[in-house]
Amino acid sequence: MYACHAREQATTKAGGRRDGERGVRANKQPRTVGHRGASALAPENTILAVERAIEHGLDLVEVDVHLSRDGELVVVHDGEVQLDGRASPVGGLDAAELARIPLGEGQGVPRLAEVLALARGRIGVYVELKGRHTGAALGDLVTSGGAAGAEVISGSFEPELVEELRAAAPAVPRSVLFRPTGSAAMIAICAAVGARYAHPCFRPLTPTIVGELHAAGLMVMAPHTNDPAEARAFADLGIDVLASDDPRVLSPSRAT
Repeated sequence: MYACHAREQATTKAGGRRDGERGVRANKQPRTVGHRGASALAPENTILAVERAIEHGLDLVEVDVHLSRDGELVVVHDGEVQLDGRASPVGGLDAAELARIPLGEGQGVPRLAEVLALARGRIGVYVELKGRHTGAALGDLVTSGGAAGAEVISGSFEPELVEELRAAAPAVPRSVLFRPTGSAAMIAICAAVGARYAHPCFRPLTPTIVGELHAAGLMVMAPHTNDPAEARAFADLGIDVLASDDPRVLSPSRAT
């Protein structure tokens, strides 16, 4: 097992949970996440999508981030955007230019700082690190006070970006997202970067996988789903975090 940074508090097994961390295992219900915001109800990864997730009483909103040309963390899934009918790299545009790209319903590409300001005290933010150096940039944003008062969790398919975040802001809870991978490898990778969450983004997600990850001290994020029956099945497995594009799949009784 890999050692954690000295500044981090001790954790259990591979990632573990710090004392007082709010998690689903204590509540017996998964925490609910709006995938790219409530993206079934508004353009994905926009301020409006975050507002819809808040309105539906979700616990967290997941957003994707890249760096703009002027070094801002911007909320967009792909590394390219459509501008004047052609694909343009996100990193080749300033945040102000990205904000003017029409995404529908009056929305443009927001800065992560705007999402955090909206979310503060209302909903947690699960930041998926997509582009180069986004882990370090998120760490700098957090340590400079840009996320003060907001719950932030962050992860990536790229362990190197998760390690960047650990080096810059070790207190931020981390996850690693996985394509089809065995439990032992997921546990080892999470241990290497001090992740508390394993996020298997594949199916089938079996009771054995969930049990092995939990036994290693990890919390488990399920693949996002828009199928109510699958959402119930994931919850019945005892997973800790459950995401959907449509908040009504996750918490119909809370919808407004």
